[in-house]
Amino acid sequence: MSNENASPDVHELTPDHPLRVDGTGLEGLYLKVNLIFRKSCEELPAELSLYIDLPPEKRGVHLSRLVKAALTEVETGCTDLSALLSRIAQKALNTHSYSEIAEVVLNSSLPLRGQKVDLNFRVKRRRNGKESWNMEVKLEGAISCPCAKEVFRYYEGTDWEKTPTHMQRAEAIVSVESNGASLSIDDAFDVIEVVESSYSGKLEVELSRDEEARIIKKIINAPQFAEDLARKIAWKVMRTATMTKANKIIVSVRSFESIHPYNVRAEVVIDGKEHRDRSRYEEL
Repeated sequence: MSNENASPDVHELTPDHPLRVDGTGLEGLYLKVNLIFRKSCEELPAELSLYIDLPPEKRGVHLSRLVKAALTEVETGCTDLSALLSRIAQKALNTHSYSEIAEVVLNSSLPLRGQKVDLNFRVKRRRNGKESWNMEVKLEGAISCPCAKEVFRYYEGTDWEKTPTHMQRAEAIVSVESNGASLSIDDAFDVIEVVESSYSGKLEVELSRDEEARIIKKIINAPQFAEDLARKIAWKVMRTATMTKANKIIVSVRSFESIHPYNVRAEVVIDGKEHRDRSRYEEL
C-alpha cells in the first residue's frame, strides 16, 4: 500500500527525453580505505567514484543509495582491494534493480622516496556477474639522451664513460586492461618495480655532493630515449604474472626535456592475447 504522506520522489518520474543514460552517479568521494597488500594492512587515502546506468523511464539516480553502498563496504575493515570494489559494485546493483552495469573507480597514491606514485583501479560489473578491470600506475624517474652523448664523444674524442649528455625526468604510465580477471594492489606493486628498475636512474630526495656525482655518472652512462624506456617497460611487464591477466597493456612515457621547450612522448601497446598465443607457439 502506498504512503500518501511520503514526499515526492522526483528521481522515479519519467524524463522529458526518455533516453538511456549509460553512466551517472557520484564522483570524487574522498575517504580512507584499509587495504591488504604484501601481507600487511595499510590505510590509504582514496578518491572513489561510483556510477550506474539508467533506463529511459528513470529520471535520476538515487545518490544516497550509492553513497551508502560505498561507505558500508569501506567501513567493514581491512580488505582486499579487488574484493572491495566488486562488493561496492554489486551493492549498487542490488539497490538499483533497473540498472545493468555498475562502475567503481578508485584513485589513490603511495609515497616512494619523496615522490607520489599514482594508482587508479576501475571495475565494471554487470548484473550477470561478469567484470572488466583496468589498472593504471604512474611514477617518475631519470633518463639521459644517447644521441647527445654519441655526438659529443664524436667531436671531443672523450672516453664513453666520461662523455656528458643532458638528463631529464621522465614520467611513465602503465595501463593494464584485464581479460576478466580482477587486478590487485600486488599487481600494481609488480608494475611499480618494473617501471622503477627500467629508468636510467631513480629520483632521490637527499644526496650529498659525492652521492650526486655518482648518480649523475650512473644516469649518463645508461642513456635511453623515451622510446627505449617505453619498450623496456613493456618488455618487462610482459614477463610478470600480471601479463597472464592482461587483455591489453599500454605503456606511455613522457620525457620532460631539459634543453628543449617541449616534451617527448612515446607509447607502446601490447595485445595480451596475441602475446600469449605467440609465447605458446615459441615454447613448442
